[in-house]
Amino acid sequence: MEIKFVDGVSITVRKDLMLNVTLCVIWASMLLMYVKGILNRFPVIGEYSAEVLIAGGVLSVILSIPAILNKFCLIDYLFYGLNVFYLLSCYVFFPENAAYLDEEALTCIFCVFTYYFVGRLVNIDDFFNIFLFLSAVCIVMDLLYFLLYAQANKNMEEVAGEDNMYVAYRLLPHVALLLWSTLEKFRLWKAAVFFVGVLFLLSCGTRGPLVCLAFLGLVYFFFFMKFKGAIYVKMGIVSLSLLLLINLEGILLSLASTFTNLKLSTRILEKMITGELGNDSNRSVLRNELEHVMSEGEHFWGLGAFGCRNYDIIYPHFLPLDFACTYGYVLGYALLMLLFVLIGYSLWLSKGTKAQIFIVLLISISIVKLFISNSFLLEPYFYMLIGVCVKVVLDWHSGVHEDKHNHSIVQSSDAL
Repeated sequence: MEIKFVDGVSITVRKDLMLNVTLCVIWASMLLMYVKGILNRFPVIGEYSAEVLIAGGVLSVILSIPAILNKFCLIDYLFYGLNVFYLLSCYVFFPENAAYLDEEALTCIFCVFTYYFVGRLVNIDDFFNIFLFLSAVCIVMDLLYFLLYAQANKNMEEVAGEDNMYVAYRLLPHVALLLWSTLEKFRLWKAAVFFVGVLFLLSCGTRGPLVCLAFLGLVYFFFFMKFKGAIYVKMGIVSLSLLLLINLEGILLSLASTFTNLKLSTRILEKMITGELGNDSNRSVLRNELEHVMSEGEHFWGLGAFGCRNYDIIYPHFLPLDFACTYGYVLGYALLMLLFVLIGYSLWLSKGTKAQIFIVLLISISIVKLFISNSFLLEPYFYMLIGVCVKVVLDWHSGVHEDKHNHSIVQSSDAL
């Protein structure tokens, strides 16, 4: 599209520019809280900062519609529609869940489920560099917020309490992307930002994000580090790991002292020092209780969306049981099997490409996470993973090749 101002003066705007911007905003959505903080300092606008951000988000989606219209097919709308239909049908078939559905339904319908479309739209070859840059900014901004602003203006026991799980999982995708990029092509700045990100996750006092990162790191180490000279990089990583293990206790004590001085959580460090890191924090007790509930009474169709909360359990902390409690054992396990078939098939079709590693990254921050924490109904990256997998399969079977054109906000993956 060409916008003309006067004779001889015009600007050419690609129709997918706003779509690219929207996808970048979604990936780095955690930065919006800092934008909101800036808006709060302006007169008049500060009183409506939340509304301004919502309006901006809606406007960006509307402006992206011309580039979106031809990118989806019936399967996409059917998948989204079935998820929405099931959620709303739970009001009828599981009326005891109504209070919890009222609390979560809008979030699921307009936020969580829509990440499926994000996965369908993202071409990681094109967006890798801009996502990497945004992830680095997210890590640095979170670190500066907790070390500078929060220390001076907040009660740190409230801001970074003993177990700041939400903050840790919010930052996890960005630290994971830095890990991938650092292992793919080492740069000192990437390694430094990744290291800082890991330390920040440690200070949040929750183990789940570290398990997810470890999964991604191990898979990449064994299956994707095959470039020239990779053996020397692997030897260096192993040597560094052994050195850290030898001096682990001293390092942990030093970190614990530093975190204490910064009023950050030392919960994970204490568990590592005392050998309690493997404690499941009574998760097995919750699972046993839900399995007992499912085995009694008529629960062929499960407990419905968020039905676990009727038994004072927020979610099962175990993906297969979460599916079973939501849909029933038969339908739940059938859908779970289809999910794993889709993921496996897309991994096979995308072998040797960035899309395959991106799927592994999404597995680590969604599937692995869902074996530890959260419910799949509230996990945006779970639906984004499905969207990416469907994109790989549909593109393969339709003979569509990856778009190689450069976008105005995207550069070649070799640049970083």
